[in-house]
Amino acid sequence: MLRNHFKTAWRFLKKNLLVTSISVISLAIGICATLIIFLMVRYDFSFDKHLPYGDRVYKVVSDGGYKGDAVLVPLIRAMQTELTGVEAVVPNLELGTAKLKIEKEAGQEEKVFPNEEGLTFSNEKYFSIFPHASLAGDINSLKEPNTIVLTQSKAEVLFPKANASEVVGKNILYADSIQLTVGAVVADMKENSDFKYDGIISVSTVENNASLKVIKSWDQWSNYNGGNQCIILLKAGTSPKNIEKVIAGILSKNKEQNDYDWKDNFILQPLKDVHFDIKFNYNAVKESTLRNLILLAVFLLTLGAINFINLSTAQSTERAKEIGIRKTLGGKKSNLVKQFLLETFLVAGFATILSVILIPILTQAFAGFLPKGFTVSSIPILEIIGFLVLQLLVITCIAGFYPAWVLTGYSPIMALKNQATKNSNLSRSAWVRKGLTIFQFVLAQVFLIAVLVVSKQIHYAVNMDMGFNKDAVVTFFVPNFDREQKGKVLKTELENLAEVNAVSFGNQSPAFNGYMSSGMAYDQNTSDKKMVTFDARNGDENFIKVYNIPLITGRNVRVLDSVSESIINVKMLELLGLKNPEDAIGKTFNNGQTTIVGVMKDFNISSAREAVRPTMYWSSNSGYMMHVALDKNHPESWKNAISKIESKFKSLYPEETFDYKFVDDIIANFYKTEQNLSKLLSWAVWLSISIASLGLFGLAVFITNQRVKEIGIRKVLGASISQIIFLLLKNLMLLVIIASVIAFPIAWYFMHEWLNDFVYKTELSWWIFVIAGIGLSAVATLVLTSRTYFAAKANPVDSLRDE
Repeated sequence: MLRNHFKTAWRFLKKNLLVTSISVISLAIGICATLIIFLMVRYDFSFDKHLPYGDRVYKVVSDGGYKGDAVLVPLIRAMQTELTGVEAVVPNLELGTAKLKIEKEAGQEEKVFPNEEGLTFSNEKYFSIFPHASLAGDINSLKEPNTIVLTQSKAEVLFPKANASEVVGKNILYADSIQLTVGAVVADMKENSDFKYDGIISVSTVENNASLKVIKSWDQWSNYNGGNQCIILLKAGTSPKNIEKVIAGILSKNKEQNDYDWKDNFILQPLKDVHFDIKFNYNAVKESTLRNLILLAVFLLTLGAINFINLSTAQSTERAKEIGIRKTLGGKKSNLVKQFLLETFLVAGFATILSVILIPILTQAFAGFLPKGFTVSSIPILEIIGFLVLQLLVITCIAGFYPAWVLTGYSPIMALKNQATKNSNLSRSAWVRKGLTIFQFVLAQVFLIAVLVVSKQIHYAVNMDMGFNKDAVVTFFVPNFDREQKGKVLKTELENLAEVNAVSFGNQSPAFNGYMSSGMAYDQNTSDKKMVTFDARNGDENFIKVYNIPLITGRNVRVLDSVSESIINVKMLELLGLKNPEDAIGKTFNNGQTTIVGVMKDFNISSAREAVRPTMYWSSNSGYMMHVALDKNHPESWKNAISKIESKFKSLYPEETFDYKFVDDIIANFYKTEQNLSKLLSWAVWLSISIASLGLFGLAVFITNQRVKEIGIRKVLGASISQIIFLLLKNLMLLVIIASVIAFPIAWYFMHEWLNDFVYKTELSWWIFVIAGIGLSAVATLVLTSRTYFAAKANPVDSLRDE
């Protein structure tokens, strides 16, 4: 019996190859998108789940005046000695990029690695929380200063011709001045971890080096350095709340000397929350993003299933006699249902096979959302197969049940008399078919409007006036080595270049992807709150000139040896409780450490999602970043200017990499998430319109086939081709128009809510909806016309010769 069902199903699908192809392609797109999103979500939720004591591992994060995962280094050191009920307190003092040098040995040339990543300062207890298989050496060597433990992959990069045992004992020169010895080589950690490092340097190395102590804020109880983190492994039964109380006590005891009312507050964040909590980790994955991706997958799969349902029920009149004969010959309804479910199973099976082939193509649609280190091969193959099988069975049941119910509901007598169209099931299925088609185009219309709104907001945010000059300004880091002296020399040489308008040496640009919060005691504040917090920038007097920041009152800063001068913005003026900009002049901080000499206009230091923050710029004769203003009226000269800047840089730092960025590119990168969303929505528009159009084309094929004799008669009676096309188009185009009317308020609501996440946002313009409506209608018209034109042009003799 099953064999006969397979034969019958195969013959029917082969006979109706066009309809079968449309259904297979539509379902394949949905299945492929669902599979990719399942793999992504599965991978994201697997982060650090492999750690043996994950339920007792916590990350220390700040939930006070500063919010983030930075921890005060002296607090970490105090916790190591004063906390009880913990198995390990692990410092994690990250390095952004580091210069490593392998000195010349016998038979080997000196090698320089100027921008190595994945390095951190920690101790031997790091491996208690994040175990690595030891390949050579002793991980306990991290107890000693100037020691580094390498992973296998990093060892292969630095020492490509040596095995793990040979690497142990090798020397590495860090930052041109610190000699490190390889104490051990360990296996690589799994990619699905937020704590994956390729080189762990003993934290005691920092303690023994004055320069590193300054860089990592070793003794600073008020300096939040974003790279300084701490992970704790609790003993079984220890309450995290009790540990938080002890930490608060340590803070209170050690910060009494500062006479500041800075609201420090540290809490323990469970390991399971680290990957998703954006409050404390700006690189975390939003769970809402994953939910939206799942929703998108469901929508695309639903669109494909709708095509199958619509095309199957549209075939009902053609299959009425087949069903009538089967029932007359004793066929049971249950057997007929099995027959139609088997057809659905075969279609879904072919779609599943095709979906696997489409994975490399559709993966590009989700490129901006793929987790770091993710590959399809990172998920066990049995899980992938199990998911595809489950999906196949679900599609078979859901997409196959309704058509089977409609088709098996015919009365055999009515079917054999060619009166199946009077069947109530068929009438209901026509309305259901129309409703499902409308639903398809509602989704396509919403996606189209969404991509237009997101693109408009990105354009607005990137090009809005931020309050400073962001065009034609190049920034680059100045290497650590002799930074103060060589930085001044480099600045002077750059100022002498004809292509350069101005040069400033300081810290970060006005806007960058991060925070530089600081706190100072406002000397004139009479309230109980003596500490004010703000965003900080510092450097020389040219900073204001390079970025063309307008002053409201006062003057520019001067770089002096004894004291510092500062300029504040209007937002900070309000924070200080001052009404007039002139009132700020002469006010001081930290017992006269810096004096306000000017007030500048507000400018944005982050993305359009955030309002202007209180900001101070103070003078300093040191820094780590060069800011170079080029001639923005002659962009053709920029390439030559950058070449000359690099030449000057290399003359002072021949072994360093010249890595520059334009400030406007840094700002554009603020909206990487939105750009990825725009790309994803563009794919969603293309896929949803493609699926909906395939379904519309299939329905047009059936409608023209059903009305072929009517079309012939109308042509004989003098109807023109355009009249016949309009006759065939009007009902289906009405569905598209109804879909647009429904989609407009839905899209307006969701995009209005999305725009509310931005402080500075574009308008939800009426023309977006007009363009989207016209665009979708044009696509639908083109698809329908491509079929109805040939039906209208056909010779009526061919359709009426048998009458």
